[in-house]
Amino acid sequence: MASATGVTTTASQCEEKARLLRVYSFATLDYSRAVMVLHERSGIMSRQNYEEIRAFAEKARGLTEHARAELDRHLIEHGCF
Repeated sequence: MASATGVTTTASQCEEKARLLRVYSFATLDYSRAVMVLHERSGIMSRQNYEEIRAFAEKARGLTEHARAELDRHLIEHGCF
């Protein structure tokens, strides 16, 4: 497939896409784990622990959104769907 720059690539040839997918995957795992801990331990953990994990979950959510945006940007610019 030809990209916006005229370079022909396939999905399996694009190392940057693979890297961005890994970053996105790890970010979503961190977010998912934090939300799961909040759900499972709600009412059990201390208020301080809850606030710390909630802050981590919010940071992880932001990183997930950023990673997805970077992946989407790359897919559009590079044309390696």
